[in-house]
Amino acid sequence: MARSVTAILAATVPMINPSPGRAGPRQGEADAAVTLDALSVEARGPARQAGTGEAGGLPPAFAGGQVARGTRLGLLGNRDFMETPFSAASYTERTIRDTQAVSVGDLLTRTDPSVRASIGSGNRYDALTIRGFRVDNREFALNGLYGLVPDYRINPAPLERVEVLKGPAAFLFGAPIYGSVAGTVNVVTKRAGEEPLNRVTVDYASPARGGAQVDLARRYGDAKQVGVRINGAGFGGDTPIDRTGQRNGVGSLGLDYAGERLRLFADVIYQHDAYDSQTRGGNPVPDLRIPRAPDPRRNMSQDFDFSRADSLTGLGRAEYDLTPDITLFGALGANRFAYDKQENPAFTLLDATGRTRVNSVFQTGDTATLSGEAGVRGRFATGGIRHEVAFTATRLDQDLTLGQTTYANYLSNLYAPVRLASPGRPLAAGTFPLGRSSYNRMTSYGVSDTMTFADGLVELLVGARRQEIDTGNNAPVTGLVTSAYDRSATTPALGLVLRPTEALSLYANTVQGLTALRAPGTAVNSGQAFAPARSRQYEVGAKLDFTTFGATLSAFQITNPAGNVDPLSQIYGVGGTQRNRGFEATLFGEVAPDLRVIAGATLLDARWQRTRGGLYDGNPATGAPRVQATTGLEWDTPFLRGLTALATVVYTGSSYAGTTFTRLPFSKIPDWTSVDLGLRYTTRVGDKPVTLRATVTNAADRHFWIANPNGALILGAPRTVWLSASLDY
Repeated sequence: MARSVTAILAATVPMINPSPGRAGPRQGEADAAVTLDALSVEARGPARQAGTGEAGGLPPAFAGGQVARGTRLGLLGNRDFMETPFSAASYTERTIRDTQAVSVGDLLTRTDPSVRASIGSGNRYDALTIRGFRVDNREFALNGLYGLVPDYRINPAPLERVEVLKGPAAFLFGAPIYGSVAGTVNVVTKRAGEEPLNRVTVDYASPARGGAQVDLARRYGDAKQVGVRINGAGFGGDTPIDRTGQRNGVGSLGLDYAGERLRLFADVIYQHDAYDSQTRGGNPVPDLRIPRAPDPRRNMSQDFDFSRADSLTGLGRAEYDLTPDITLFGALGANRFAYDKQENPAFTLLDATGRTRVNSVFQTGDTATLSGEAGVRGRFATGGIRHEVAFTATRLDQDLTLGQTTYANYLSNLYAPVRLASPGRPLAAGTFPLGRSSYNRMTSYGVSDTMTFADGLVELLVGARRQEIDTGNNAPVTGLVTSAYDRSATTPALGLVLRPTEALSLYANTVQGLTALRAPGTAVNSGQAFAPARSRQYEVGAKLDFTTFGATLSAFQITNPAGNVDPLSQIYGVGGTQRNRGFEATLFGEVAPDLRVIAGATLLDARWQRTRGGLYDGNPATGAPRVQATTGLEWDTPFLRGLTALATVVYTGSSYAGTTFTRLPFSKIPDWTSVDLGLRYTTRVGDKPVTLRATVTNAADRHFWIANPNGALILGAPRTVWLSASLDY
């Protein structure tokens, strides 16, 4: 590099480490730490600091490599968890492989106590519950931008990190497309590391699914400034659910260039998903006592049900150091998602004997999205205060088309599903041709200033984002706009971090979010758009850094104005506020030699306030369990070198289904516990590393309902055996 180590240290260390006395070498590591810091700055200087991939400046992982030390926080960039006034977690590519996760929802349910999948494994798409609120797969971000992931489900093969920011995130990332206040899931794509990689993996899942993955990486150039990462994966066959077949594949190309001042990143990702007789959930009639969960292998879908989806994404990002303390950045991406499906969107559970009313719908459509951002980050000092400032502008354009045919309802039963030869004759009133069904135009401008003073003891974040939302729905035949709104709102944020010691960080934040309200398809006024509602979060917490492992404790409250379908008129309207209040505690990293843990618990009190006439005030919110706990252990056994035993226990307390706007008591879902057991064996064949993995999910084969904030009943997955073998060559 052109600049000397001394010059680089002089330019960067005072800003990155404003309190040498507080963030200096750990006890017993002084000499080694000084040497490594100097070498690190020389080898991974500005050319590799702000990127999105492993070789591009991602925060390092704790000992054991399961959980990263930091996350990307939109406007703020990558931040260490101890310097962040928010609750966030980042799970690494190693965790994805070792848990044998097949989706983002699958991974987070088994690792994060605040997160649960709210859609079954046999369904065609993912959705999550975070802090008692729902976020759909299509609201996940890709390398910090919304609108670029498949609408249905993300294959994790191209991913280096899965990051979770809990609570409203409109200030940091801009408002999510559909206004979720649960939090933001940001998936980060793989980049080529310093060493070449050739990895081949073969997979099997019971009863008859198989596939393979290929992961290749290289760096080129005199200084290895050009990186190439190629991933391909395919998997398919019969699932444990009767009559359900699954086939999916993904291919990705990740490129990066790390120059002296300029950094470039590019991704192209194609994904195909196909399901036969995919499973769906349903809704109970009001005040119904929920019957026991049936065997999840028993499929209520028909043989003629299917789902086919294709997603193509292209994304580019550029970063340029105008000076050592000022960085310009920009990104632009596009996604095209197309689908065809025949399914029963949601059955209605009629009584405690399991009788259901089911309808059948065919849909075809696509989503076209263009998403981008541009901004600048800088560092400077005023007196004894050091500032890290950022400004960003984002834009998202999205158009959705839809063609639909509906068929007559039929009766069935949870415990003895009815089989039909065909969906029958279409209903003329429910048929219309393919045309634009809705659109979203979202523009935002965000600014922040992170001030560090009092010798590094205090870090204060102030900022705001101006959000402009233009969205609407179109009539099925004429294409005319039937409902729309075009509004602007400002969402401020305030965060505080206190660092009394290097190992302890105390934090607090207050942030706001925006929720776009739209009547669901089950309402009389289906599709009607309402002005976005403003949600608020207050949070305080503490974080501990013990070098090899970390811990967090937080208390939070989120209030979210919302709407519901009136049980009598079936009209969707805005009214009432959902208030979710709770505590979270987590523990992660290597807590002892050869023992790694990802564990935590969430206590939640989610209730309704300010309902119309106060009629339903105090009712528990649907799909929001009072207790969630997760414990994942990895133990390197002493009796066989390379053999690791794994166990994960996921507990979810009772919750409610159906609509909250009914008189108590109403439909209650029992609590459930799922246990996963596994082994991992690492060895060498010749001089080639080989890793064998075996996992049994839901080992006790428990049958249970999953909580869902939209009130639906979803079945948990049956016992499944997963096997894989990886070879690095």
